[in-house]
Amino acid sequence: MSIGNMVLIPGYMTDDQLWDEVKEPLEQQGAILTLATLDKGETMAEMAERIIESCPPTFVLLGFSMGGYVARQILQRIPERVSALILVATSSRADSDKQQRIKAAAADAVTATSYNGLSNQSLGYSLHIDRSQDPELLHRLKSMGQRLGYGVFVRQSKLDRSSDTHNLAQISCPTLIIAAQDDRMRSFEEAIEMQERIAGSVLRVIPDCGHMIPIEQPTAMCQEIIDWLTEP
Repeated sequence: MSIGNMVLIPGYMTDDQLWDEVKEPLEQQGAILTLATLDKGETMAEMAERIIESCPPTFVLLGFSMGGYVARQILQRIPERVSALILVATSSRADSDKQQRIKAAAADAVTATSYNGLSNQSLGYSLHIDRSQDPELLHRLKSMGQRLGYGVFVRQSKLDRSSDTHNLAQISCPTLIIAAQDDRMRSFEEAIEMQERIAGSVLRVIPDCGHMIPIEQPTAMCQEIIDWLTEP
């Protein structure tokens, strides 16, 4: 079975480079990839509407981290066009008041001239603790934030990331949830919560991995996706 059309949505302050090790394995299985961006839009809804404009008629929809929230916004709007949903290292819960304050304070602490991407401390926290000081991974993550720039950083940091847990039961397409065993940004309980509320969904856990699954364990992630999409 060939995978066909797939739309990949990145996460907070990540761009197309997030998928560098993911593209080839998926394309070898017949995937025709559309790499969505989150560099435009003031709300999750606006981001979803922009992505829909470039989506093929029918497609598998994958959302990573913040992209998972946007993916579900897309699904609400065009459910008849989404053949399957893949949620990677994400949640349906709202940011806590504390999380909102931290993000807003970070955005207010820099200016257009002082911004130079996310700090190594915050980037390291998104990785497995044993990789939190890996210079190659930190450089790659920081470069994505630098390319996206100050304006995108401010907009994404101040986004209203509301809960849509109450809507999960409405999802009727086949759904795969992928979580990381050692994710310090999203708890395993959040993945279980989605799996329990989305009827028929499947949960897979990637070992030895932090939040940044597509760059920490791309081979394992792709294998889970390919096995799930191509099984009879």
